[in-house]
Amino acid sequence: MPHFVRYLLAIIVCITFVFCNNKSKTINSETKLDTIDTIGIDSIIYEQTPIRLKSIVDSIIKINVLEFEHITIAGLKSKNYRNFEVLKKTASALELVILTNNKNEVVATYSAWVLADKSYGDLKSIFKRFLNQTRTVKTHSGCIISEGHIASKLYHRYWNNIKDRENDNILKELDSIILFQNEPDWLLLHRALENRLYEKPFKKRISELAFKNTNKEALFYLNNWHKAEYYEELKYNLLKYLKETEFKNTGTSDYFRTVKELLRFNNPIINDQIVEKMKKDKHWHHDPEKFRSILDHHGIYYFNWSSI
Repeated sequence: MPHFVRYLLAIIVCITFVFCNNKSKTINSETKLDTIDTIGIDSIIYEQTPIRLKSIVDSIIKINVLEFEHITIAGLKSKNYRNFEVLKKTASALELVILTNNKNEVVATYSAWVLADKSYGDLKSIFKRFLNQTRTVKTHSGCIISEGHIASKLYHRYWNNIKDRENDNILKELDSIILFQNEPDWLLLHRALENRLYEKPFKKRISELAFKNTNKEALFYLNNWHKAEYYEELKYNLLKYLKETEFKNTGTSDYFRTVKELLRFNNPIINDQIVEKMKKDKHWHHDPEKFRSILDHHGIYYFNWSSI
């Protein structure tokens, strides 16, 4: 075979290999999103924006606020949510996973939202990575502008999408990650614990959070579902939480919930300690009728409301 023919055949084989190899890596954004190989992605601090998505990513960054669909008192559809919808229609699964590493928090969170909306099979890896970061994002929903952790924004996007929260497998994975964190965010832990009733090994982990960390959400959960099993530990730790907490730092709702859980013991000694706490910590003044009502319901009438 002439030398030039061999050379030509070699070129054709190389071109064919490159074409087929690139084609196999193409992901149709309209197909169902399952787990894709993200080896190496977690080790990258920030990924570059895919060239074909640069325009829409730049539009998101220009506004630089994680806007929900409707904002302002008039309920107008937000511009950045429109950008989010374009991203949702345009980006492939692999591109979205890459964009969750984007240095801009709004781009990273919107990309994670798309994956959440499409029930991406490895959402837990994105969520775990977000939890390990300290990044927050400015958010605009309705009339409220706030700042929140990107992991919480991802979790609540998926959580709001799900009707059967008790049995959804992806949500179970996210909740498991939350439960086994060293210091879980109180709201994420609250969500995880209200989603379902837990058995071993989760119940053991919840008891560790309750009694080793004096975690209020874990204490409330066990007091609701496993009071008989942990009666003495719950009584001691809930009283400890009541005494040690300055409720101006945690809020009136937390104060009321703590009092409510302790009153469920129907113990005169505990009731006296509640009254003593309320004489010192007067943050209940922000909602006095609510506290008066629950104390009256439990027969605590000797509290001199007019004197404090």
